[in-house]
Amino acid sequence: MMTSGIGLGGADQADTAYRDYVSRTLRVGIAVPILYMRTTFGRDGDWRFDPDFDVARKCGNRPVAEDNLRDVIRYAVAHALPVQFILNGGIWGDASCESPQWDLTDHLEEDRANCQWSQRDEVFPDDYLKGLAGSTDSPLLARSLTYHVYARDVRRYKRRNLQAAAKIVAAFAREHPDLFVGAVLDADTYMNPFFQGKALFDYNPGMLRQFREWLSGSGAYALAPKPGGPNLSSHRRRHPLTLAEVNSLAHARWKTWREVEPPRRLPGLVDPLATPGEQPIWKDPWWNLWDEFRKHVVDLQYDDLSTWAHEAGLPRHRIFSAQGLVHDGPARPPFAVFVNSASHGYDSGGVSVEGAIPANGHLGAIVYGRTARNDLEMETGHSLFATIGRMDDGWAIVEYNNTDLTAPTVPPDYSMAYHTFRDAFNYGAREVSAMAWNGSNGIYLGQPGYAPHTSWRNTAAEDAMRDFMVSHANVPRGARLWTFGTPRRADLDGFRAERGKIAAGEGHATLRLDDGMATLVSPPDQVIRPREIDRLVLRFNGVAPANVQVFARRDAVSEWTPVADAGGVDVALRWPDAWRDGRTVVEQFRLTLAFPPGTREATLARVLLYPAVRASP
Repeated sequence: MMTSGIGLGGADQADTAYRDYVSRTLRVGIAVPILYMRTTFGRDGDWRFDPDFDVARKCGNRPVAEDNLRDVIRYAVAHALPVQFILNGGIWGDASCESPQWDLTDHLEEDRANCQWSQRDEVFPDDYLKGLAGSTDSPLLARSLTYHVYARDVRRYKRRNLQAAAKIVAAFAREHPDLFVGAVLDADTYMNPFFQGKALFDYNPGMLRQFREWLSGSGAYALAPKPGGPNLSSHRRRHPLTLAEVNSLAHARWKTWREVEPPRRLPGLVDPLATPGEQPIWKDPWWNLWDEFRKHVVDLQYDDLSTWAHEAGLPRHRIFSAQGLVHDGPARPPFAVFVNSASHGYDSGGVSVEGAIPANGHLGAIVYGRTARNDLEMETGHSLFATIGRMDDGWAIVEYNNTDLTAPTVPPDYSMAYHTFRDAFNYGAREVSAMAWNGSNGIYLGQPGYAPHTSWRNTAAEDAMRDFMVSHANVPRGARLWTFGTPRRADLDGFRAERGKIAAGEGHATLRLDDGMATLVSPPDQVIRPREIDRLVLRFNGVAPANVQVFARRDAVSEWTPVADAGGVDVALRWPDAWRDGRTVVEQFRLTLAFPPGTREATLARVLLYPAVRASP
């Protein structure tokens, strides 16, 4: 559960509320923001990270920060409560109020050279945007730091402070491995998207320099960069462009590289200067190159953050990004999967799934609404979770609520949360961090001020979590489990019958047999790695099949391949040797069940794919 204000009771009862639900494979903890650019020794101490920052300090009527690192560690140890450290020096790290005396980000943002610039070369005051939804009232999100590699002060300070915090967290992880969940880095790392079609970022002069070098394979991207300068030679384009090629793409007549400019038109809007029949800007190859570069820069930023955290001693498998994967309209194409994905008719902010997978860590997804429910088909043809699961085995949901942020007053229901937990587990997520333990309490639903997107306690989602922890108790990570709903919900979990009939009950499926037989087909679009799964386990209430045949296929059009034919309900899977290469993914399986003579009906309670023993963490 995400929470803050630990010293003021922000984590009260988190160690006891779900004690009866903890098992060998499922645990409960807290996730707490540590603002490593804000909790500092201040101006007189060159804004060095202060792990004992005084949380009584104020900026206006708000605290500068609600937590410091040492107090969170002491609380976790005293209460034996697992903790995830949200090491946030990103755009939300200074969003509550301006305090340049203490906040290093606020201090750096006083120099517009350190900030993201709009397409009109504007740098806005932090409070320019009003009334945005967030964990604080009207967060300050209009001014943000630039990510280009020539922003030396920004990068030097950020690395220094992040590593100072990460070293302390790494020591805690070594001393208390059972209490260390992970470290989450800089939530919502992208080119500022909060202007929603009114401004486009980042046109900082240093970013434009990096763009030109990326295009041409020069400067930081040269095969032999200048000593002491940034070295991005490993990220060099496979085919750098000539100035003539750039002019052709941009329909320009630039004579030198210094003249090269990215497009400065907004996607998704009607351009009054456009000529009749002119293609939309997001279909322009020049715009697509600029948008690809922005996604590349965000990718580099998470690579750098994870590398700095790992250098400070944090293990790679416990480092997570925190990228906002939000889809705010069914008519809008989803965000990009790859850095070089084609652009869409809206500001991407530099977001891509690939770019959110850090070089020294795992993808941490921020999901709300449709993305939280895995109700989204990506350009790959797979669902969001299936896409992530294929790309990163070890990912996490580091911020979650089923509320649709385009309708923030509408509370989500139980089924939404049930689908989130089921699919997150079945696509390999390591955790779900719920927003928020000390947010709006569900008992006040419908009253003024109630915010569903920060609600957890006494909500339908909390009920679904409890049921999930019961149904998945002692089931190891890497398994795939379908429970056909819960005692509160009937759900077929995507299974269908090819022979016989299947009907959903509350926590089971009723099979009506055809001459003692039933054939069931699993939901499609699964991510099952044969090298990591070696058993199928079925659970029936009452009569069970005498024989089980299992077939599998790698995609929706492949032939079914037999992988098991045995008696009983605990069946060893015999995958083809070629499928055990670690890259092959099975998308679907089929079960042919033969019951004892005279059986007309059966009650199926569980379908479980059980993982092989694996040595990786």
